[in-house]
Amino acid sequence: MVVLCIDNDSEDIEFFGDSVKEIDPLITYLSALGGQEALHLLASIQDIQQLPKYIFLDVDMLRMDGKETLIEIRKIDRYHAVQIVMLSTGLNPKEFEEYRQLGANHFMS
Repeated sequence: MVVLCIDNDSEDIEFFGDSVKEIDPLITYLSALGGQEALHLLASIQDIQQLPKYIFLDVDMLRMDGKETLIEIRKIDRYHAVQIVMLSTGLNPKEFEEYRQLGANHFMS
């Protein structure tokens, strides 16, 4: 299984990666510092078997935030089956619904 974490904080990316590897060392862990880097990384994956099964996407990022990144990912047909988990320190119910309508599958605070 392949997992991608998109965040603009390198320490959070490292911590998340360590946690994933502790859960299952066989998981392929990918990371991207921000939305633009994530979109480039996803575009570079040629083998559909290497696409992430889950994308963990930080809501609060600089330049291209989680909402913009989510919208761009969901525009591309080959990523429709990918489960996207939005990460935030807190979202209100209105925001949950907005992200769900944009294509988010799950939320973690």
